[in-house]
Amino acid sequence: MRNFTALFGAAVIALGANTILADSAWPQFRGAAGAGVADGSNPPWHFGPNSNLLWKVEISHGLSSPILSGDSIFLTACDGSRLETICIDSASGKIRWSQGVDAPALEKVHEANSDATPTPVCDNERVYAYFGSFGLVAYSFDGHEIWRQPLPLPKTFMHQGTSTSPVRVGNAVVVFEQNGNDSALMAFGASDGKELWKAACPMYNSTWSTPVVWSESGEQRVGLACAGRFSAFDSQTGNLVWWTDGLSKQVCSTPLSLDGVLFISSASVQGERSNMKLPPTFEEFLKNYDRNGDGLISMDEVPPDFLFTDRQASGGAGNMTLKQAMSFFAGLDGSKPLDKKGWDTMRDALKGFMESEWNDSNIMAVRAGGQRDVTTSNRVWKQTRGIPEIASALVYDKRIYQVRSGGLLVCRDQAAGNIIYEQRLIAQGGYFASPVAADGRIYTVSDRGVVTVIKSGDTFTELARVDLGEAVKATPALAHDSLIIRSTDHLWMFSEHSGK
Repeated sequence: MRNFTALFGAAVIALGANTILADSAWPQFRGAAGAGVADGSNPPWHFGPNSNLLWKVEISHGLSSPILSGDSIFLTACDGSRLETICIDSASGKIRWSQGVDAPALEKVHEANSDATPTPVCDNERVYAYFGSFGLVAYSFDGHEIWRQPLPLPKTFMHQGTSTSPVRVGNAVVVFEQNGNDSALMAFGASDGKELWKAACPMYNSTWSTPVVWSESGEQRVGLACAGRFSAFDSQTGNLVWWTDGLSKQVCSTPLSLDGVLFISSASVQGERSNMKLPPTFEEFLKNYDRNGDGLISMDEVPPDFLFTDRQASGGAGNMTLKQAMSFFAGLDGSKPLDKKGWDTMRDALKGFMESEWNDSNIMAVRAGGQRDVTTSNRVWKQTRGIPEIASALVYDKRIYQVRSGGLLVCRDQAAGNIIYEQRLIAQGGYFASPVAADGRIYTVSDRGVVTVIKSGDTFTELARVDLGEAVKATPALAHDSLIIRSTDHLWMFSEHSGK
């Protein structure tokens, strides 16, 4: 279930309030530049429910990540068809205001998704929230609605729901509207919500990724990673400038731009090949599950919890049973029991799917710039091992950090993408939140709510492990000396200045 230029970072100005966050900002998904790095910050790494906790406030359901500017923290939530944008005081944790829009209809979402997954974006005047079930809405920092721009109900692959977040660039708010052949990357005026441009995406339009912004040759670009292709658009006109092919069939993570190079990660439609397991041979399965002893295997003899795909997330989120796989990938409707030939044919079909391009994964480094197809000319490197499904890559201290399902941390060198080390974290489970970094430390958090703090370097060093006792799927925010984490029911603010 996500990179921007210094210009964007400079546009987010601290409001000057006398709080611990007055000189800091984390204005969008994964912070300034969308890179997941808080330069100059020193968040705590000794913390927990009873340690360095400044405050903890109950919030409504949603999966958007917290953002902040000055002394205001923003996030979104959903309460039935009511889609809410919430402002919280960073010093006290008190909710300053909550404003909502009513969705005429809610889009269908995956069990691991929600109707409030896109993270809002803010500048020094307004906060902008995108809901797949409604569209865009902008509020002043004191909670007054400034404009709204309803958009069509999205059409996502397998009705899994929206997660792409809006971004700010120049005088615009840019958002991707996924709607099949009518999909488009769209820009709206930040001050009035009027449409500035619309870049049609009739192909290469399946994604859960957030757009990325960068500068090349003095011009700002907006890039979008979709299944099969990454496309770069002119930020002023929406014109397609260049593209690179070779992305995998599922894109959930958000690219990032650093030193003129884009780092783009894409995954298998089942997350990772290692998530899938071929069913036993006919003889093995018959021995254990042929309940009526007829020497055949009927669909009702296949245990409902027998897995084909295990994404290792809490509560089995995203798992696929063997029954489902037999239907989706082998075309069986269960009307006839299977003999050995039928079972072997089914196994061959599942094996073929497992080994197909649908389950390729890769991370690539691509030089920014050029015209039209730069697939060959601009690729710096491409690696296919150790690719996570959802969590975005973190580039920090000349290394790339990625965290996979089950808690497998992969550290690569930035120059060539080669793996420096792989380490199984004690904190297992699913990893929906992307890693973030500050002051030489990497913060990862599992969906079971266990935060692992790691020292940046060529060898793995765990500095701390903290169990919050609540599920976490949102990416943490870092600012100054504080760490902000959204769990299922609460928003937590940790700080060395908490006095605890």
